[in-house]
Amino acid sequence: MVQKFPLKILLFFFLLILACGRGLIQSKKTFFRMDTVTEVTLVVKRGTDVNSIWKSIDSLFADWEERFSVSGDSSEVRKLNECESDTCVVGKLLGEILRTALRYGDSLNGRFDITVLPLKELWGLAENSSPDSTIPSPEQVDSVLRYVDYRKVKMRGDTVIFLSPGIRVDAGGIAKGFVLRETAELLDRRGIPGYLISAGGDILAKGKKADGSAWVVGIRDPEDRDEILGTVELDSGSIVTSGDYERFRIVNGKRYHHIFNPATGYSCSRNHSLTVKGSDPVEIDILSTGLFCMDPEEIISFFDDRPRLEGVVVDSSGKIFVSRGWREDLKLRDSLSAVVNVSR
Repeated sequence: MVQKFPLKILLFFFLLILACGRGLIQSKKTFFRMDTVTEVTLVVKRGTDVNSIWKSIDSLFADWEERFSVSGDSSEVRKLNECESDTCVVGKLLGEILRTALRYGDSLNGRFDITVLPLKELWGLAENSSPDSTIPSPEQVDSVLRYVDYRKVKMRGDTVIFLSPGIRVDAGGIAKGFVLRETAELLDRRGIPGYLISAGGDILAKGKKADGSAWVVGIRDPEDRDEILGTVELDSGSIVTSGDYERFRIVNGKRYHHIFNPATGYSCSRNHSLTVKGSDPVEIDILSTGLFCMDPEEIISFFDDRPRLEGVVVDSSGKIFVSRGWREDLKLRDSLSAVVNVSR
């Protein structure tokens, strides 16, 4: 009698044999840098010196942590914010970060603002802040808003020009995208054929797993952080999720979180989470913050007008909005039925 094996078992053994034939294995390591847990999974040829790669990655993360936090002793951002002149020279990489942020400030009509640091500090949601049980008064918010305006920062080469005193910058809404981009460039130079980098809500992938299957990325349910909203396959590119659950305070039953509307001085209340997919981790990192305050229908329309982008929004009532290109690819959890497909 011939023993018959289930198709799934046969497929598993086929992929395993294929991976062995290709001589590829996976190696995974977790880092805690830049106040974020980052997991890196590499697909490498058997015999690759993985330890040297891990050391290079950790060195890169440590360098970013030291140079681009707002409060570190050796931080270039802190040095810029403490500059006593209205013109200050910065390093080439910080100059690139600032120019990119200012450009997206214009293209997103000020919704992404790199000068939002005073608001984060006022609300106790900045790096190393110690929030209390009170919230700022409207007068306090108004007094800080005069220091929040990216248009008061200009660049001439690598020279920063402040058009008003009291303006300070925070690279937190953009730096992680640059770190992912630099990590990918490091791995590409080392000839790594496939990798998955997961830094909090920021993900970057290339190639496939060692067995030849696609990377599968889970999108967190903002209403239950122990649950997955859905999954999507990712063979290359970046997926970034921003949510009101990442850094927040609850005062008198109301949630105040770290993604602010620069025009009002208050955290955005229309959405719980926004996930964006695209090819450039820097652009995706910015968009996940810069679009967060918009109505979900507007966000989906923004994606549908740009075929290189996809996304999903969970609004404050729990409704789910999915961009046109993801309506088949995004596999939502079975119990989720309140999906709104926005068409134009």
